[in-house]
Amino acid sequence: MSKAEMITAEDFCVYNSISMQFITELCDAGIVEVVTIEDVQYIPDDNVSQLEKLARLHTDLDINIGGLEAVAHLLQQVEDLQREVRSLSQRLYVYEQR
Repeated sequence: MSKAEMITAEDFCVYNSISMQFITELCDAGIVEVVTIEDVQYIPDDNVSQLEKLARLHTDLDINIGGLEAVAHLLQQVEDLQREVRSLSQRLYVYEQR
């Protein structure tokens, strides 16, 4: 993954008004992936939207890291179920066309 496909953790923190400690705690909990290149921490683009959601939940609703772990797990389950529903819907469409 190149630097062009990532945002620095520091820039993310400044833009979202959160501390680096928050990202470190999420990374330690295994919720978010952080890549270190030349002593600079980067967040891959595909993790940015999830991290923004979690940062808003943390700041707006004062949800702690344990709660954010549960929320992240539930959001992943919802996405998996939505993917499964789309797949089943497409399969059903094929049978309805016969």
